[in-house]
Amino acid sequence: MNSGVTKLHGSAPLVGGALLLIQSVGCTYLPLSDPGRGISGRSPNGDIPGSTSFTPSLGTQELLESSTYAGPDEGVYSIQDKNPVTGTLVDFYPSGQKKYEINFIDGLREGSAQWWTASGQLKHLRNYHKGQLSGSWVEYHEGSEQKRQEQIYDNGIEIMRRGWWINGMKRFEATFLNGEEKSRQSWDTAGTPTHEKTSVNPTLKKPEKPNKQP
Repeated sequence: MNSGVTKLHGSAPLVGGALLLIQSVGCTYLPLSDPGRGISGRSPNGDIPGSTSFTPSLGTQELLESSTYAGPDEGVYSIQDKNPVTGTLVDFYPSGQKKYEINFIDGLREGSAQWWTASGQLKHLRNYHKGQLSGSWVEYHEGSEQKRQEQIYDNGIEIMRRGWWINGMKRFEATFLNGEEKSRQSWDTAGTPTHEKTSVNPTLKKPEKPNKQP
């Protein structure tokens, strides 16, 4: 994500401190972007796919989003026969390059889902089971085959998040339990540790022994 920078006299220490802060809490400042918003079977945030002027030749199990609709139960249905979709939802850039493909079974996302850039580079790779994120969700550095970040899910619940610098060195790794962060480590571009955090459960008080009866 690019942002404008205003030059201020004597701002170098502030910039350096900001960089150290970002390195120390990398997993907080690197949420995965979601290219799936607007696609049937809605996702919470991200880019909205645009319409295409390209008329594709679809495979036997492929269908366009325009031929489907999202039901109140979050399932995806065919406009033609009103049945839950089983097949691969696809879209294309105006050039004809495939934008994404998402597999569905009985109206729910199932198996792999992939997104590409307009130049054909793999951008996102996600896995689902019965409509829930399950397994890995990977995002790649722009213009590279190097992973930028990966989140691991178990039945829709995140259990691990990790990221990498463009040179392939690990940037951070965090683990989660019941939606709460349990541990986090961060490294700089040379692989030197910059931050480590572990959440420790408070010591449980031992139960008192019952009084002996007379």
